[in-house]
Amino acid sequence: MHESPQTPAKKAPLLFLLVTAFLFAMGISLVFPVLPFIVAQYVPQVSQQAIVIGLLGAAYAFLSFFSAPVLGALSDAYGRRPILILSLLGSAIGYVLFGIGGSLWVLFVGRIVEGLFAGGFGALFGYVADTTPEEERGRVFGLLGATTGAAFILGPAIGGLASHLSLNAPMFLAAGVSLLNMLWGLFVLPESLPASRRVAHFDAAHLNPLKQLSGALAFPAVRRLVTVSVLFLLPLSILQITLALLGRDTLGWGPSRVSTLFIIIGATDIVAQGVLLPFLIRVLKERGVAVLGLSVGVIGMLCMALLPVFPQAALLYVGTLFFAVGEGMFSAAQNTLISIAAPAEAQGQVQGGAQAIGSLAQVVGPLGGGQLYSRVGPGATYGTMVALVLVALGLLLRQKPLAVSSTESRIA
Repeated sequence: MHESPQTPAKKAPLLFLLVTAFLFAMGISLVFPVLPFIVAQYVPQVSQQAIVIGLLGAAYAFLSFFSAPVLGALSDAYGRRPILILSLLGSAIGYVLFGIGGSLWVLFVGRIVEGLFAGGFGALFGYVADTTPEEERGRVFGLLGATTGAAFILGPAIGGLASHLSLNAPMFLAAGVSLLNMLWGLFVLPESLPASRRVAHFDAAHLNPLKQLSGALAFPAVRRLVTVSVLFLLPLSILQITLALLGRDTLGWGPSRVSTLFIIIGATDIVAQGVLLPFLIRVLKERGVAVLGLSVGVIGMLCMALLPVFPQAALLYVGTLFFAVGEGMFSAAQNTLISIAAPAEAQGQVQGGAQAIGSLAQVVGPLGGGQLYSRVGPGATYGTMVALVLVALGLLLRQKPLAVSSTESRIA
């Protein structure tokens, strides 16, 4: 049943939505540069630290994965604005708890609270759909996607810069920015979902995040590309929780040197996506850029895998630079490939499913990576990561170039 014509929707307060998306996405990565040094205050056994770090990272991603459909459904019933404001407040509380610390269980409570409220992405995307004409939604969702990708990369760099003040400073900084954004939203963010369009009751199926997975698995071409993405996301999530440990354990680095490494990753990713990527896509097209990104990323990870044997700072810097360039190229090109492979009428379904599967990879990677690092050491851990990316590269090379219609994408 079609809705009656409506007056044009007010333009979404795009800057507020972009800042909010950045904060939600930054929460999982902000603490990476200082996490080993914070955990070491409560877990003196070095052999157990990687496991605890992995559990903290997985707890955040796991709660975020399950809270997204819940908060999205709540926004369908009560409006987008209160859920977005509540999410920002909850995130700030989680940051403060983690910053205060005092014991290991408080750190876990802080990350759990952050993860629960980071699920506000569902309400944020709903706000965009409410306020943006269909012909402009692709552009706005593209901006949001680019913002979340940048936040995931820049989060550690921001945390690294703040860590020069203290180990807890990154969390208090994030809490302050979240609260300021919440206050901003109270004044500038109108409700986008009128009462007449809200759902009258909840359906338990809408709260099931596993339902989203079918969106990315329904079409063979998409399924293969998502498999490639997962094979890259697993080592990426392992690297994010172990890179600080690698610098500390092989080179004796402290928080300042480690934070510099994450700043380099953030800056390199910006250059790769902002300067190199447009040129490379014109020359190599998206598939060629994705293949090149994985190849360069493998070289970077291989340098890191050799670090326990050749503990030279230059090797870690070179590995980091290569990996950051490769990650920037692959991630941007791969997102485009998935959108090309998906039918036009199923873009939302596919992108939501791919995001859900990516969230699960962010749970499995830290759990497995923490165990692997603790039990067999950094060399074997990074060697395993190299193997995963090589498998991803092989699958991508077997994927036929895509220029598909909605029908072809179903059977490719």
